[in-house]
Amino acid sequence: MSHQIILYDLELSSPKEFWSPNTCKTRFALNYKGIPYKTVWLKFPEVRQEIPKLTKSKAHPTVPIIVDIRNGNKVVQESWEIAKYLEEAYPDTPSLFNGNIGAHFFLHEYCSRRLLAKIFKLNVLTIAQKAGEYTQWFRETREQLFKMSLEKFVGDESVHAKAITENLDALGRVLKVYPYLTGNQVGWADICLASYLKFLHYMRPDQFQALVLGDKKAGKQFGDWWNRMGKYMQDAPPPPTARI
Repeated sequence: MSHQIILYDLELSSPKEFWSPNTCKTRFALNYKGIPYKTVWLKFPEVRQEIPKLTKSKAHPTVPIIVDIRNGNKVVQESWEIAKYLEEAYPDTPSLFNGNIGAHFFLHEYCSRRLLAKIFKLNVLTIAQKAGEYTQWFRETREQLFKMSLEKFVGDESVHAKAITENLDALGRVLKVYPYLTGNQVGWADICLASYLKFLHYMRPDQFQALVLGDKKAGKQFGDWWNRMGKYMQDAPPPPTARI
């Protein structure tokens, strides 16, 4: 089947691999819903150049953005807005919210506010290293934004590692009882958590192993859940039978 969606993602290095936590949310959602798509990869400076051409607005240029070819080249920006759009525009595909959008939004906010910032601090120096020809650009623009060096911004990694394990604790308790964060069916909450942990797994596999799979309280639960989510963490939708 030809693609119905164009997904704009952030290219870091070659060969291209998905790593950005926000674009991963949209990619994994498309995979889960089984919607065919193709990826257009943008390098760091290209985001500022190309995204305004799509949005035709002065909105801050960010990815992910999708263009829905099937629905008149509809442009939707930002992962949560894309999720809501996909749920409405593709009602015959598996639901991201399973009738309880509020619970999924709560866990979206929990993971975003409690985990992502700490994971980013563990990852930011690795992002700079992997940025290739844009390493200096990345460092200069982020240091200008943070008003300090990347090294000072990162500070003590052990502080961030401790915060990650503490904030994963509540999620691990859920996964001891249920296969997914909101019960017996995968949904947006799981996609969010998987996207943030994919970010850590790609950039710092040592920290992923230590803080997630190696957690003394819930390492097994996270490992089992990670394996269940694996079929959605791909660069294309899995075949329908993969959801059985």
